[in-house]
Amino acid sequence: MSAREKFDRVYAEVCGARQWLAGADEVEIKLESGRRQRVQLLFFEYDGRAMVRFHTVIGSTERIRPTRLHFALEMNYQLPHGCLAVKNDELVMVDTLILEDADPGEIEAILDYLAVTADHYEATMFGPDAH
Repeated sequence: MSAREKFDRVYAEVCGARQWLAGADEVEIKLESGRRQRVQLLFFEYDGRAMVRFHTVIGSTERIRPTRLHFALEMNYQLPHGCLAVKNDELVMVDTLILEDADPGEIEAILDYLAVTADHYEATMFGPDAH
């Protein structure tokens, strides 16, 4: 079984157990607050290793004053894993995983953490549940 096949199997099991709506490249996570957060998956190779990048949108950087972006970088330092980044014109949270290291606990922890944390920032900075 390839690393990607193993990841796909474990990812489907985790999402099914948590009742998350999973697609091949995106999962929608319903939060306890009733809000939802979508996490996208991008598969790529780095240094000969198959990897997946998880990212979820917080909001548009066009709606954030430069001082707030500076504050976002300060918050980034406090994150236990993952990071805040700018993708195109969006503030996002990102985490990566080497596919061969994929296990249910780690995949669940990454997806849950990104969804809950990004949604908190989205609610605080932008208000409506758009992502």
